[in-house]
Amino acid sequence: MLQQGFIDVAPPGLDMVAPAMCGSCAVETAFKYAIINYAGNQRGGIEVMPNEEELLSCMKNEMPGSKNKYAIMSFNSGFHGRMFGSLSASRTKAMHKVDMPAFEWPAADPPVYKYPLEDNAEYNRKQDDESLRGVELMIDEWKKEKGIEVVCLAIEPIMAEGGDL
Repeated sequence: MLQQGFIDVAPPGLDMVAPAMCGSCAVETAFKYAIINYAGNQRGGIEVMPNEEELLSCMKNEMPGSKNKYAIMSFNSGFHGRMFGSLSASRTKAMHKVDMPAFEWPAADPPVYKYPLEDNAEYNRKQDDESLRGVELMIDEWKKEKGIEVVCLAIEPIMAEGGDL
């Protein structure tokens, strides 16, 4: 009943939902589904099961079952939560992150707009272009230099905690 209730109000084109207890849980779940989907497609399809070696090695946090070659990219000044994965993607306050183990994940610079929007359209479009170019370069760089594939980009439509960007 809960699942159907969410599907009834989901944006057009979405046919699955994953209820979560809180915002951090929702972010963690989104990260997990992005990685599951990416890894499944790399394996030959989401329906293709991991092999025995992957299943055994993941229980020891080792390759090939635990893929430390996947990353989530976020933006500097973005806040995504205070659980380990979401905190690894958050880039707002050092006091939330200090002393915590973290995933080695990249962070790009977000566009920083001028307001009012209608008076600064050209400047803001340039900000978007520069940010997107930075994202693309970082994705390529991480794959080429570190062997780590960015499988998900965490986007916060309004970066409030990071300074209302």
